[in-house]
Amino acid sequence: MKKIKLTGFLAAAAVLLVTACSANRESAAPGTTAAEIVAETVAETQTSAEAQSSDGSQYSFAVQTGGTEIGTYPDGSSPGYNGIRVKLTVDGEEVIIAMYDNTAAVAFLERLPMENLEFYDLSGIEKPANVSDEPFSIADEEPGYDPVAGEMVIYRPWGNFTIFYGDFRHSDELVPLGKVESGLEVLVGKADDFTGSMEIME
Repeated sequence: MKKIKLTGFLAAAAVLLVTACSANRESAAPGTTAAEIVAETVAETQTSAEAQSSDGSQYSFAVQTGGTEIGTYPDGSSPGYNGIRVKLTVDGEEVIIAMYDNTAAVAFLERLPMENLEFYDLSGIEKPANVSDEPFSIADEEPGYDPVAGEMVIYRPWGNFTIFYGDFRHSDELVPLGKVESGLEVLVGKADDFTGSMEIME
């Protein structure tokens, strides 16, 4: 497992955001304010940056900043939402996740609330949770999914769940559970192992 340090992350993210804002400014309608351009840019783009691991190698990852992109199944379709949100609390900060409409998500919700979930960083793109008791069920779902940054999925071989904060490829062993709506930066900012609690929002 490689630890990530975020030296220079905020600076790189700021540069990329400014660049995107400049592009949007060129195409903005007359009279559009600077604040409106920034808001539009943040809502429509992902901010990419470089993180450097402790051994000096580089990882590219994306921090979702409010985009609506969703991963895809092998047939090109994407999951829908079931209207339920869960809250992951880490050191007093909240990560809000909108759950998908599938049987694996239903089985996952039945196990909430969960306390003292142990997370770690894996390959500079995801935050898996250790599973100390029974594996998470994929219920009636057929594994196979291509996730995007911000999605929470079950990894069938290990029976655990993970939250991607970077781009990944299609895997025959993934089942989608939901998508982070806000707070993904909380997970990105955790270079070391951490614990959290998860519950259904009222």
